[in-house]
Amino acid sequence: MNTNKYDIVILGGGCAGMQLMHQLIHHAKYKGESILILDADKTYLQPKSWCFWHKSEDHPYQSIFNTTWNSLSIGFPEGIKEKSIAPYRYSFIQSESFFDFHFKEIHQNDHVNYSNNKVLKIEKLGNDFFIETNHEMITTQALYSSFWNQEEVANDRSIFLQQQFHGWEIYTDQPVFNPTAATLMDFSITQTSGVDFAYVLPYSEHQALIEITGFCAEEYSVDFFEVVLKEYIQKNWNCSYKIIKTERASIPMTNFAFNRFTKEGAIAIGTAAGMVKPTTGYAFNRIFRDSILLANDYFNHEIPAAFTHNRFKFYDRLLLQLLKHSPAKALHILKQLFRKVSYQQVLCFLDEDSSLFQEALLF
Repeated sequence: MNTNKYDIVILGGGCAGMQLMHQLIHHAKYKGESILILDADKTYLQPKSWCFWHKSEDHPYQSIFNTTWNSLSIGFPEGIKEKSIAPYRYSFIQSESFFDFHFKEIHQNDHVNYSNNKVLKIEKLGNDFFIETNHEMITTQALYSSFWNQEEVANDRSIFLQQQFHGWEIYTDQPVFNPTAATLMDFSITQTSGVDFAYVLPYSEHQALIEITGFCAEEYSVDFFEVVLKEYIQKNWNCSYKIIKTERASIPMTNFAFNRFTKEGAIAIGTAAGMVKPTTGYAFNRIFRDSILLANDYFNHEIPAAFTHNRFKFYDRLLLQLLKHSPAKALHILKQLFRKVSYQQVLCFLDEDSSLFQEALLF
C-alpha cells in the first residue's frame, strides 16, 4: 500500500471541511502547503441549504448567495408579523452553489486534493497521524475531523433532541408569495409532541422553499410531514403547484459536551466540534468564524484552545430542558420572545453577541 504525506488532512468535505480549506488557502501566511480532503460520503451529493443572518453587505460568500431578505416574518395564531431586521440581512446558500464554489478553488490549486477514499483507521504516533484508507496510507501532522458518532451522543446522559425538517421547493401557477421577507417561524400549525413550526423562504412570487420543522425527541414520519405541508400550503395559498425538489434532514439538539479534539487527537470541526447551535440548529456562521480561528492557529503554530463553558451554554441547556419536559412552555416562551423583543435583539442574542445587560433586559 502506497504512503502519501500531506501538510494538512481534512476528514469530511461538507460545510466545515470546505470552509476550513477555504480559510487555509486564503490565509496571508499560506505558502502552498499540501491539503487533502477525504470525503467518502460524497457530501456534495446531499441536497441541503444554509441560511444565516449577517450585518455586512460584503460577506465573504456574497458571490454565492442565492437569495437575501431584509425582513423576517414570525407567524402567530393571530397572524403574521413582518419586520425589517436592518442592519442584519438573512441570506440563503444552496448546496450546489456552495460546493461549486469550493470545488472550483480545489481545481485551481495544485496543492489541494480531494478524494472519496474511505477512512478505515486513524492512529497517532508522536507528532504524526497515520490514516489508513481503502486505497492508501496517509500521514500528516495536522488532522482536522468532522466525524462524529451520533449514537454515542444520543446515549450520553445529556439531553438529546432532534430538529427534524422536511420541505418542498414548489412553483405555483399564481403569484402568491411575498419575496421581501422570509418566514423564520410560523407557529400557527397544529402542535404535536414537541414544538412545531413552518419555515418559508420565498425566492419569487411563484417559487418558495416551505419546510415543516419539529423540535422533539420522537422521530416524525415522512407521511406526517407531507400531510402537514399539504395542509399548510392549502391554508395559506390555496393554489396549484408543482414540487421541484424535496429537502429532509435531522440536526442534533443536545447539551452534550463536544470536545475540541477527537479521541484520536485530531482537531474536531463542524458538528463534531459542537458548532451547531443546540437550540436553533444554525451552524454556517459559527463554522465560518471557527474556520478563521483554526487557520490562524495553524499558521501561527498554536494549539486551539479547549472549549469552555459559558453563559450561552447555560441558556441553551435551560431551553433544551423545557423543549424536552415542557414543550408547551417552550412554545409560549418562543412566541413571547418574538412578540415583545425586537427581531434584531433576538438575532444578536442567538448569535451570542449580546451583553449580560442586554440579556437581563431580554429575559
